[in-house]
Amino acid sequence: MEPSFKVFSIVSILCCIPALMTAIVYFSWFKQQENGPKGCAKLGLCTSSNLADEHANCYSDGSRSNQGANRWRVKSLWIYPVKSCRGVELSQGTVISTGMQYDRQFSFARLQGGFPASSSESDPGASCEWKFFTQRERPQLARLRTELWVPDPSSSTYSADHPNVQSEGVLVINFPIEDGFWGWMSDISVRLGGRAFERSLQVPFNPTKKQIKENCYDIEKMTIWKDSPPSLIVASTSPSKNNPVMKELSRFLNTSSCLALFRVSDERDVYRCAPRKEQLGYQSRVGFQDAYPLHILNLASVRDVGKRLIKGSPRLSALQFRCNILITGPEAYDEDDWKRVKIGKSKYYVCCRTARCGLPNVDQITGIRDKTEPFQTLRSYRAIDPGAGKNACLGMQLVPARKKSKIKVGDWIEVLETGEHYYLKQ
Repeated sequence: MEPSFKVFSIVSILCCIPALMTAIVYFSWFKQQENGPKGCAKLGLCTSSNLADEHANCYSDGSRSNQGANRWRVKSLWIYPVKSCRGVELSQGTVISTGMQYDRQFSFARLQGGFPASSSESDPGASCEWKFFTQRERPQLARLRTELWVPDPSSSTYSADHPNVQSEGVLVINFPIEDGFWGWMSDISVRLGGRAFERSLQVPFNPTKKQIKENCYDIEKMTIWKDSPPSLIVASTSPSKNNPVMKELSRFLNTSSCLALFRVSDERDVYRCAPRKEQLGYQSRVGFQDAYPLHILNLASVRDVGKRLIKGSPRLSALQFRCNILITGPEAYDEDDWKRVKIGKSKYYVCCRTARCGLPNVDQITGIRDKTEPFQTLRSYRAIDPGAGKNACLGMQLVPARKKSKIKVGDWIEVLETGEHYYLKQ
């Protein structure tokens, strides 16, 4: 019996070795990842999401009354530091003239037609253009997990002279590792109930002139819709940059052309349905938002859309509409005719409805795009704005009445003015 026991013991130990190795690698990997940039603290919720109960029955109907227990409130706040990538949920935030502070200050773009003029590989005779792209073309962008680390004077590593502090913080973009040894280890980790292994790209949030020079950041025009603002390239797959993390990210996104991460350099003026400078007292502008500084969404409206989806469709989440301000309280679509609102202590102009494309079909966690929903259902009954034509509308676009104010989860909402809207296309 003794030899059999020895054999059993040896086999048991050998069987445990892979799991033990995985555990050691797992904990050492994530301990390294959680240290974060020096002198900074991670922005965002430290608790569970305020959207964890978004499908509760109490949010399905809303109320016409805006009093007592039915008081309309802000339920969830979001910023999206990188356009079309995963957002960061906040408990409170600062609203500036361009929208939520830190919102949509970066965007990915692909080069069409060769290399940019500033590149050593460029062909003087070639015509090329940097053009932004979103989850419409690459739904995998939803799997890019963004972190924003901002200067924290209470940090033991804080110094006013540290580059991370000088640049107002650090942007971290995490994406899953799917290839090679680490991809294999990541797969084992997930199968054992752990987290996927990720690769990280770090760039200064707002590079100083010194950092721009030291890192050889280029300024190029990037086309976003009908605008082409000069923007700062902070990372790219250009051969002259030799950035292995960007090259790996390019493979993850399945992009064959040159890929770059742009940072806002010149903001774009907002006109169309927005109040004019004479009325506001300042010129409304945006970074890499589509058209307006802020997007507000009523959870009851989302729940009503969800009830109408084709049978068997994935459950609809408010996350899929990528708003900044999610509210609860009003009945579904009550927001359609709002013209001015007060949220907390601050006032906002409601410029127009949000015309919807197919992007909300993308699951914001898995990056999987549904073939039809909610786009098909929305178009069947929410093409309500003559200016938007056949495009469905859900949610509203805002411009802050002041250049700087505060907003927080739980703020009360008061409608100051209602009226007609007519969407003006770009």
